Amino acid sequence: MKGGDTFEERTVSFSRPSSHYKMVVSVDGRFLGCDEHGETQLTETISDDLMWRVQAQRLEHARSSLVLELSTAKAGQYHLLIDGAPLNAEGHQASIGAPYSIVHGPAQLPSEYLSHLTKNGWVCLAAILSPDIVDSLQRIACTDGYSARSPDRARRQICQGSALAKTAVEPISVWLARQYMQTDDIRLAHSPGIGVMTPDDGKRVVQGWHSDYPYHWGINAAGKVPTPSGKTVMGVQRIVCVSEFTKYRGATAFKLGSHELERGPPEEWGVARDAYQKGHRASNGLPYNGPDADVIEAPAGSMILFDTRTWHRAGINRSDQNRGAILMDMTPAYIVPYSDTTRDYRALIESEAYDELNGREQREFQRLMIHRFLGPAGPQSVIGTDEELTERLPLRARSSY
Repeated sequence: MKGGDTFEERTVSFSRPSSHYKMVVSVDGRFLGCDEHGETQLTETISDDLMWRVQAQRLEHARSSLVLELSTAKAGQYHLLIDGAPLNAEGHQASIGAPYSIVHGPAQLPSEYLSHLTKNGWVCLAAILSPDIVDSLQRIACTDGYSARSPDRARRQICQGSALAKTAVEPISVWLARQYMQTDDIRLAHSPGIGVMTPDDGKRVVQGWHSDYPYHWGINAAGKVPTPSGKTVMGVQRIVCVSEFTKYRGATAFKLGSHELERGPPEEWGVARDAYQKGHRASNGLPYNGPDADVIEAPAGSMILFDTRTWHRAGINRSDQNRGAILMDMTPAYIVPYSDTTRDYRALIESEAYDELNGREQREFQRLMIHRFLGPAGPQSVIGTDEELTERLPLRARSSY
């Protein structure tokens, strides 16, 4: 280890919340909320109005005095009653009730997360994913309790159950990204997939400091954003902690607040384009890991959202365990996607996993994954890769990037 490899980053730690709000979901995936007048309604629009607390056999609304009684409809589903009258499939009182599911929600109100994200350029949604989703992701990744399992190389990750797609459309984080980028029309810049960081051997190439797509400051890449974008935010990165994130286990390092500087990280910190060069680590040690950097520690199932201009790099896994994570870069629809998402989307909708998604999740996943362009007939054409032309054209030399 070189003299500068001190691992003195400031640690920002989030413990597992003691309680979470609940969200109430209809058969088609819409959420039950209560407006300022105490009226119940179904919607796909995220707000504080969708937050509930469970107390015995009752649901108490987080922002009003409304209380719903719970009556079991069938395994995992309930009828909801107001003064003995059930709610129907549209969320209104009726003579015949409809079944609803009560699902794991956030630890804080959506507005509280948004306030932190808007002020700081990042936010941590601690343990936002339900335990069963986390367990499924760890199984796919072969980490944590599934470390003895071998990865399924025969199938795309997106088709190995519905957990990865459900994570991609997690409603609070997607809503936050839309609010922060000031547009409802956002896309996943690349297909979601779980990456696994193995224990560091002291020699391997490590990731240097950079800003994510589409800015790509600190990276040798074509098409990077050349100038500051100001109030126009061109990307929000979402890191999903499949495993627990700790500094020792290789949690991502950040320079929190650096998005406001509107420039890339300094070269002396060890930027990505240099760190990936052969022999760089042996000659220079690890990229900067001193007290001017930050590491966010969070339990498995957490999501860390941040402005993609923020300087960051992968951590160094000094433990003896693999560490799983998902990176999901979200960009406005007017940004060209980082890679083709159509193959994973097609594979999912043709798999049994797709049937495990409710209607809202299916619609949201399509909206996030499918990029279209505006032509004479309107926004009808799906953007994908031209495989034949890709094979025909020679690759550009690496030095040109």
